[in-house]
Amino acid sequence: AMMNRIKQYRLAAGLTPADISAMFKIPYRTVQKWEKGELVPPAWAEAQIVNRLQEKQKNDRPALPARKAPHIARPAKKV
Repeated sequence: AMMNRIKQYRLAAGLTPADISAMFKIPYRTVQKWEKGELVPPAWAEAQIVNRLQEKQKNDRPALPARKAPHIARPAKKV
């Protein structure tokens, strides 16, 4: 059986089924059933979850190449 997209993206984002349940306010059993193929998630729900996980992955990944922060001149401390 082909791994479903929700599980695929969840694993890529380093999340557990419980994380998905909490993030999207979906019952844990529902997430489990989707991943086992016992239930087919509605297309809108799958799309929303996949999009959010893709965003999360993009935002969590350190930007490469790492750019140096611009130098910020700080006023000299008064003694």
